Amino acid sequence: MTLRVSSPETIASIDPSLPNTPSLIFKRLGDRPSTSTRVRGGQQVVTHAFHYAVTPLKEGSVQVPAISVTGSFASGANRAFETAATAPVAIQVLPMDPGLHPWLPLHGLILEAYLEDDATPVAGQPLTLEVQLSAVGASGSQLPSLEKQLNTPGFRVYKEDAETEGQLSSNGKYLTGRRTERFTLVPQHGGKIQIPELSLSWWNVDLGRVETTTVPIRQIVASGSALPGETDELFPGASSFLLWAPLAAVFGVTVGFWVLAWLRHKRFVQVVEEEMAIIAAFGAQRFRAFMAWLAPIRRLQRLRQLFVRSLPRAFRLWFCVRLVNNESDPEDWTYMLKFLANKHLGIPSQLPLRELGARLSAIH
Repeated sequence: MTLRVSSPETIASIDPSLPNTPSLIFKRLGDRPSTSTRVRGGQQVVTHAFHYAVTPLKEGSVQVPAISVTGSFASGANRAFETAATAPVAIQVLPMDPGLHPWLPLHGLILEAYLEDDATPVAGQPLTLEVQLSAVGASGSQLPSLEKQLNTPGFRVYKEDAETEGQLSSNGKYLTGRRTERFTLVPQHGGKIQIPELSLSWWNVDLGRVETTTVPIRQIVASGSALPGETDELFPGASSFLLWAPLAAVFGVTVGFWVLAWLRHKRFVQVVEEEMAIIAAFGAQRFRAFMAWLAPIRRLQRLRQLFVRSLPRAFRLWFCVRLVNNESDPEDWTYMLKFLANKHLGIPSQLPLRELGARLSAIH
């Protein structure tokens, strides 16, 4: 909510009186109002703007009562004044989504997380993880903490501090906020350690739906061994035999299968050779087909066909007659003439010679 107080006189002090209503919570943004000056009707007017974050506590129709302002002018021994808005402001509040916790209605949300330490992680040495939430539609103090999502047996988590910010966007239409949290992570053993996925669900007020912003799982490799009192074994408290015995059994079964296949008249090798021969023959066939498709003579023939088709019909007729004249037998001459006339001139091949001659004469 923006409250503007304009006056042609210089104002020494302003004290807005916000309404006391159980349906709304008002929070002032910024320590002091913004001031601007403009000329209206040939007279200079000074405007003081106050900005508030207004949070409705119930759904449905809610009214923001008319706000009054008291203060004093700089001239005339601090002459007092009092003014008020002309009418209340009515707003329509949509209901919350009961399945979304925490309730976070926003225009946009960005979640980022990164390690500040560039050195190689070492078991027992702390790392600093910074998690940053940037939102459009809420201040930083309204954004939740993601500390609980970092709990993992790979390292211990210690929260350092949290910084929150809240301000208006450059165009004055949106409330923007940022929450920055820093955590100290202490790896408990060497090897691969996963920083768990961080996610936050929020309500997109522009699209009217739930969306989830996520930072995926990140894996780091720490040097060193397990710390005293910690273990990195797959089965804590048990012998390593539980891990290696199944692996040895699987390895033995695999080797035994290969040995039996070899001893059984080398049938396994024969099958492999047959399959390889089939694959080689198929590859050679596809290669020959590809080379035939790539052959230059085929491209030249294609270009020649396109060139002939683009010529006028009289020129195409000349080519047809030139080819037909190479035939010495009258039947072959007739067949070739009908075939070429159909292919290059579009004349049906079933026409009698007299009608075919008439069409060719018309083309010539």
